[in-house]
Amino acid sequence: MTAQRTLLLFPGLGADARVFAPQRDIPARIEVAEWPEPLSEREPLSDYAGRIAAGIGCRPNLYVGGVSLGAMVALEVARPLGARGVFLIGGCFSHRQIAPLFKAVLALGGAMPLKWVKASVAATPLALRVFEDLTNNQIALMTRVLRDHSPRQIRWSCRALMRWECCATSPDLPVHAIHGEKDEIVPLRNVTAQHVIPGGHHLINLSHANVVNAFIADRIRMNAR
Repeated sequence: MTAQRTLLLFPGLGADARVFAPQRDIPARIEVAEWPEPLSEREPLSDYAGRIAAGIGCRPNLYVGGVSLGAMVALEVARPLGARGVFLIGGCFSHRQIAPLFKAVLALGGAMPLKWVKASVAATPLALRVFEDLTNNQIALMTRVLRDHSPRQIRWSCRALMRWECCATSPDLPVHAIHGEKDEIVPLRNVTAQHVIPGGHHLINLSHANVVNAFIADRIRMNAR
């Protein structure tokens, strides 16, 4: 009997398992990783991901994936976890692929005192209305998630993203990328994606959950043949 396939998902910057509620419909065992606190303000993303991988360990029939920052971490943990494939949802392979405007936001967030990081969450609804195509309920969800997140972890994430270059992935490791046509955080022109969602922005796992879920389920099914 074939072991059940597991999809380990990593949320984006300042997010947690709640943002992957729509992905629970994917026909696989869904697990969502938690973000540990960084060891220091300058811990590299690769080292941080390595600590996460060490705490999880290898297992059979494992796939990894993530949104935005989570996609980057998924790339980093894929090899040590022996993953059979990686799913990038609005992801990239380098900080150089992030839009200049958002890199400026990251630089600002990385330099803020922690109390300002916490206060800046108040701007989340406006930012989401400008850069995303989400329902009012989805905007409220993202605002709650960010409000509950550790300011220290958010500030560290901003700094880590500014310096990140992807690890060398194995040539036989399938990387499946799905991207929004109108993504203004990681512009489509800067990446290569197997599937582009017309009109999609950055948080397509929420705004276009059915399309994202079908893409992931289909790629897992193809890889299992």
